[in-house]
Amino acid sequence: MPANDVLAWAARRGISGVVSFERRNVTRTLGFDSGMLLWASSNRREEQLGAVLIRSRNVPERALADALETRAETGVPLGKVLLMSGLATEDVLVEILATKVREGVSDVVNWQDGTFELVPRNHPNHVGIVASVSIDIALTVASRRAERLVNALQVLGGDDAVFFTPPSAAPPATDDGGLDRAAIWDYAGAHMSAAEITAAFMGERFACLEALAAMVNEKRLIVDRRSRGRTNSGLELAAGARGRLRQGDKAGAFALASQALAADPTDAEVHRTYASIERAHVAEIARDMLGRPRVLRRRQPAPSPAAALTDVQQELLARVDGCWDLLSLLRSAGMRESDALLTFAQLRELGFVE
Repeated sequence: MPANDVLAWAARRGISGVVSFERRNVTRTLGFDSGMLLWASSNRREEQLGAVLIRSRNVPERALADALETRAETGVPLGKVLLMSGLATEDVLVEILATKVREGVSDVVNWQDGTFELVPRNHPNHVGIVASVSIDIALTVASRRAERLVNALQVLGGDDAVFFTPPSAAPPATDDGGLDRAAIWDYAGAHMSAAEITAAFMGERFACLEALAAMVNEKRLIVDRRSRGRTNSGLELAAGARGRLRQGDKAGAFALASQALAADPTDAEVHRTYASIERAHVAEIARDMLGRPRVLRRRQPAPSPAAALTDVQQELLARVDGCWDLLSLLRSAGMRESDALLTFAQLRELGFVE
């Protein structure tokens, strides 16, 4: 049976259950109840909830690591942990989950081979945050996208495609009402894969793939075929981070550990590596910046553009008025003091404060 027939049958019967579709090295799982899709999961790292939250800048990396530890200790679903801790709003979580559902259905209805397993079962009330997307609506959206999605994937070669920018290429204009194509072009020029770019846009896979394919056709981007063999898994990046730490390069180790956590936010070994390297890096910065009382001042003239700063960096930069000492700024920042210290160190390195 094709995937769309499986889902349509489940909707007509009004049953509850879980169906897993598997093709080659990709597995997509959908939970449904009485014709409504509640959640979706994937074995692709870039599509997991934690990776999407980090890359879309909805949750800081360290906060996600703490939430994952809480989930492991309590068994409470990640979405519910993030909601109860105030790290993410219900609107954001529901939007991401609904997007994961639509994108998952849009993908599997195009599969020409593979297997599926459907297990009828009731979903407990404490399952966590759910999306509640109609199966019929998801199938209608998928059918409208089908041909265009296939064409985009043929141009790119797959979700792992990476790009480089021709020297003469100019950034595209942003489509009215659509995704920021100029930002997508910037991410692609930074050698992010199509899957990583999708995560940065809260999992909007179809729109991102179509935009990237259009830019390839317009000669604004070129698919880098040489990078097909790269893996850069979380465990490999974590191992590289530990090697940097042994060499005494705490800043480099922390950068690699952050990439490892973004690449594989559910791996326990990656969490341990990130936590230990973060402690070492924070301690080094603390010795440098907190060794004696210091007052932060904005550097004049300020570097440009300030718009390149993250929301957290802009928020903390706005607190710098040349009067408060650094320790007072850390304690009043409304976040973990170590996270605030790292942010102020980044602002100093970027030349916004002194």
